Amino acid sequence: MAKCDLNSWVWITDPDEVYLPAKVLKPFVPGEATTVETEDGEEHKLDGKLSKETFPCNEEALNSKIDDLISISDLNEMSILHLLRIRFKKDIIYTSISAILVSVNPFKLLPLYTPEILDKYRNGARNLPPHVFGTAYDAYNNLLNETSNQSVVISGESGAGKSEATKLILQYLADVSGRAIADARTSTLSAALEQQLLSANPILEAFGNAKTLRNNNSSRFGKLITVLFSKHGSITGGSIINYLLEKSRVVQQTIGERNYHIFYQLLSTMQTHPDIASECALKSADLFNYLNPKGKGVTLVDGISDEQDFEDLIASMDVLNFGPLKNDIYKIIAGTLHMGNIEFNSTEVSGNEGSEIDDPEVLQTAAKLWGCDPASISLVLTSKMVGTREKVKVD
Repeated sequence: MAKCDLNSWVWITDPDEVYLPAKVLKPFVPGEATTVETEDGEEHKLDGKLSKETFPCNEEALNSKIDDLISISDLNEMSILHLLRIRFKKDIIYTSISAILVSVNPFKLLPLYTPEILDKYRNGARNLPPHVFGTAYDAYNNLLNETSNQSVVISGESGAGKSEATKLILQYLADVSGRAIADARTSTLSAALEQQLLSANPILEAFGNAKTLRNNNSSRFGKLITVLFSKHGSITGGSIINYLLEKSRVVQQTIGERNYHIFYQLLSTMQTHPDIASECALKSADLFNYLNPKGKGVTLVDGISDEQDFEDLIASMDVLNFGPLKNDIYKIIAGTLHMGNIEFNSTEVSGNEGSEIDDPEVLQTAAKLWGCDPASISLVLTSKMVGTREKVKVD
C-alpha cells in the first residue's frame, strides 16, 4: 500500500466491529507507527504491525444515505459492513445491493409497515428507500409484465427476521392482488383465498416455531410457499411445503430453550378454555417431562402471549375450515405430553432383562387421547422385534 496522507481515510481492524474507518492524523507508510482517529473522535495509536493491517478507505463508505451499495466505486467487505452498521444505528434496516435486499433485524418495533407505507409501494419502488415491500412489488410486477414465474429467496441465520419478512411479503401480495379485481363475485372468492393464505402462518408458527437461545420465535423448519395468480393479478390459490422439521425438539431441548409453541399454547387453555383443558387432562407445564427437562424448563417468554396466540390459532383453523379436526389435534398434542411422562421399571422375562411401565394410568391417559389400545402401546414400548426375514418379538 502506498503512503497514507494526512486526513486521508483508512480501514483499521477492531476486535468488536471487525473493521472501522479512521482518519489519518500522522502520514505513514504501512509498517510505520502512526495515529488515526475514528468517526467517534477516538484516537488510536498504531504500531508498525497494526499499520500493516490497514487498507485504503473510500470516503463514499462513510455516507449512510447510500441506499444501494452497488453505486459505491470500491465495494468491499469493509465498506459493506460499515454502511450496514451506520444505517442500522439510524434505524435504517434495509439496504439494497442491486437486486438483493439486505435486512438487519432491529429487535424492536419500527413504523415501517403501516398501511400508509404499504400504499407508497403499491405502485412501484422507484425513488423510494429499500424496503421488503419494494422487493414484493418487483416480484409481483415482473409476474404480470413478463408472465413468468417469480421467486423470492429469504435466507439468513437464526433470528435474522426471515419469518417476519415472509409474512410481510404475503401481506403485500394479498393487499395488491385484492385491488386487481373488478368483478364482485371473483373479488369475494379471491379475498377468501388471501385470508386463508395469511391464516396459515399462525398454524405453521405454533407447530414449527420455538424459543431458542438466540431467538424467541425461531422457525425450526424450512418452507416453500407457492402463490398462484390469475392473469389479472388476483390470487387464485397457493400451497405450502414444509421440510427439515427439528423432530428431536419434541422430546428434548437445550437448557434455556422451549419446546414448540403449540404445547404451551394448549396448556394456556387451563385458564381460558377449561373444557379443552379438562378433555385433554392438562396440568402445569412443570409436570411434563417434555416441557421441563431436568427440572430446568422455560415456560414463559417475554414478548410471547401463549393465551393470545392460541386464540389466533383457533381463528386461523376456523378460516381454513378445520372443523371438528381441531379437537383431535388438541388430543394428539396432549397425548404426546402424557406419553413423555411414562417411566419404566426393570424386570426379568424368561431369564432375560426386560421392562414394564411404572404407572399404567399415565399410559391409559395418553392412549385414550390418541384413541389407541393401551395394551398395544405397552407392547410396543416394552418389546422389540429382531431379525430380518423372520422377525422374533423380544420382551
